[in-house]
Amino acid sequence: MPGPDRHVNAPAVLSFAQQRLWFLDQLRPGRPDHNVPTAVRLRGRLEQAALVRALTEVVRRHEVLRSRLVVVHDSPYQVTEPDETFVPAITDLTHLPAARARERAHELVAADVAVPFDLGAAPMLRARLIRTAQDDHLLLLVIHHIACDGWSLSVLWQEFSAAYRAALDDRPAALPELPVQYADFADWQRSHQAGAALNDQLAYWRERLADRSPVAFPTDRPRPALWSGRGDQVGIEIPAELTDRIRALGRTHEVTPFMTLLAAFQVLLARCTGQPDVPVGTPISGRTRIEVEPLIGFFVNTLVLRTDLSDDPGFTDVLARVRRHAVEAYAHQDVPFERLVEELRPERDLGQHPLFTVMFQLDEPSALPAGLPGLEVSAHQVPNTVVKFDVEVAMTDCGDHFTGVVRYAADLFAPETMRQLAQDFRSLLDHLVDSPERPISAWQPPLGVRVSRFGPAARPDAPEPDAGQAGQTGAPSTETELLVLETWAEVLGVTPEGVHSDFFELGGHSLLASKIMSRLGRALDLELPVALLFYHPTVAELADGIDAALLADLGAAAEAAPLPAGKVQRP
Repeated sequence: MPGPDRHVNAPAVLSFAQQRLWFLDQLRPGRPDHNVPTAVRLRGRLEQAALVRALTEVVRRHEVLRSRLVVVHDSPYQVTEPDETFVPAITDLTHLPAARARERAHELVAADVAVPFDLGAAPMLRARLIRTAQDDHLLLLVIHHIACDGWSLSVLWQEFSAAYRAALDDRPAALPELPVQYADFADWQRSHQAGAALNDQLAYWRERLADRSPVAFPTDRPRPALWSGRGDQVGIEIPAELTDRIRALGRTHEVTPFMTLLAAFQVLLARCTGQPDVPVGTPISGRTRIEVEPLIGFFVNTLVLRTDLSDDPGFTDVLARVRRHAVEAYAHQDVPFERLVEELRPERDLGQHPLFTVMFQLDEPSALPAGLPGLEVSAHQVPNTVVKFDVEVAMTDCGDHFTGVVRYAADLFAPETMRQLAQDFRSLLDHLVDSPERPISAWQPPLGVRVSRFGPAARPDAPEPDAGQAGQTGAPSTETELLVLETWAEVLGVTPEGVHSDFFELGGHSLLASKIMSRLGRALDLELPVALLFYHPTVAELADGIDAALLADLGAAAEAAPLPAGKVQRP
């Protein structure tokens, strides 16, 4: 990857992953869904000035942390701002009684985590140092996912630790200069995501995933038309004795602990859903170039793993299948998930994630600052009430045992359902590891698998499609319809056949949707949400939605009509 040859203050392209998050922010602005919090407790003698200096040094080194997003010719770019844009907040609670100070600190942490970022303003990192006693502090960092991932947190704490020690000695931090910045990676990714190599990888994913809708875990409640992100979680504990047996089985069959745990979880999903092949998403670091290993940024990619269990195999066969499919997926990991969604164009809506609804991952314990003179450092649990998927299983390899959490969409599931899921996962692991040669159907959950009456596509109050309008076309009959039609033709490069033409069927996708609504908004001098197009995907429907917005803007109507449920199409 070549070094930077750009001006640091010039707009730089976004990576595919960044562009996706920017679009989601345009679609549903003002939400904290992609906030990444991390917090540590610091007990001992803390030098506040050294801490601020250390954090500022990290922000100086990594341009992405002090960037903001701008729109140029309807496309998003990132612009780097000076170091001075980063100003940590300092809160002193030592005037309060000890118990109240701790309580208030926890309240501040929860409040800061819930504050959304304005992507148009730098920086992408917020920090608050809370002093609860003379020798007791909480340090909270909240970073937008567009500027970091899990690997980045390890880089951040390592650099912070080195910079803090240097600041105590009033000397520069002995950190090597970075060979490239995240914006250089984004530019490289754009220029290299083409050609025969990428086409071969796309062909693999088309064969694995095309024409298959995501299979959802059976829900306790009907799926809302709009994803709220409201979540809760329950814990999973795999004791040391079972952990040892899991590792031993993996060594015997040459699979990693992740593959063993994933295989068992896919068996559980098959039993719960009644479907033998449930797609599961899993994150992968995405750092395939050595130059980007020391960078903070959003590199993580998402792979979709499938395992067909329809012939009731033994668990040893399941392990072999999971290993084969995982290795194949790793070999084709260069396709950004965002490109995959655009390529496959799955049927989806704003109430459900495309391609999969369940996430599974296994990580090392979270990184912490280390070697801070005079300070004892420990992790501080940050409340996590936001979920991006129906079910997210996050396991941690603690060496002598596995632990984890099941995060779930509180709109869809009752707590007791997820507690049972966690218990069944542990019970199933014990059974499969103990009798790996037996067919997977031999396991019976203690309370039986309950399949909800609400299926993957269940929606409350969803209107039936109007069969009378299916396939109809027609000429524009209003100025707004004509404006929409002409704008679509200009942006899509395809002239719609008529006012009932569907934006997504004409090749529209998320970035083009943003361009369409931006141009229509400028032409009408009106702020139009991107979501309007997803709820009104035809020329006629969008024109009606725009006319309603115009009436509301002019004060001719008390308020705009609410968006109807069940008419969301493919982002």
